[in-house]
Amino acid sequence: MLMKKIMIALAVVVPAIEIALFYLIIQLIGIWATLFLMLATSAIGLILARKEGLNAIRLFRLQLSKGEPPTGVVLDGICIFIGGILLLLPGFLTDLFGFVLFVPFTRTIVKALVIKWMHHLFKKGQFVVVSRR
Repeated sequence: MLMKKIMIALAVVVPAIEIALFYLIIQLIGIWATLFLMLATSAIGLILARKEGLNAIRLFRLQLSKGEPPTGVVLDGICIFIGGILLLLPGFLTDLFGFVLFVPFTRTIVKALVIKWMHHLFKKGQFVVVSRR
C-alpha cells in the first residue's frame, strides 16, 4: 500500500520537477542549447549503457565459468539497465539519476541501499519469493 502511494507521488512530482528544470535551463542557456544538451545526454547514455552492460555480461560469464554466484553482477546489470532507461527519458533529473547508476562508485552505494531495503522487506514478510516447478 505504501509503495503504491510512493509510486503515485513520484509519477506526479518527477514530471513537475522536470518541467521546472526545463524552464530554468532554457532561461539560462536558451532553447537550442537545452535541446542539444538533452540529445547529448541521451547519446552519452546509450554509449555508456552499451559499454557498462557489456562489461557486466563479461563479468557475469566469467563468474559463472568459475562456479561463483554472480549476484553482485546481476544487480549491476539491473542498475545499468535502469540507468540507461533514465538517460533515454527526456529530462535533467532523470539524467542525473541515470548517471548515478552508471558511475561504479555511486552504483555501489545504490546497490547497498537496495540490498538493505530488500533485507528489511524480507524480515517484515512483505517480500515473498514463489517458486513453481
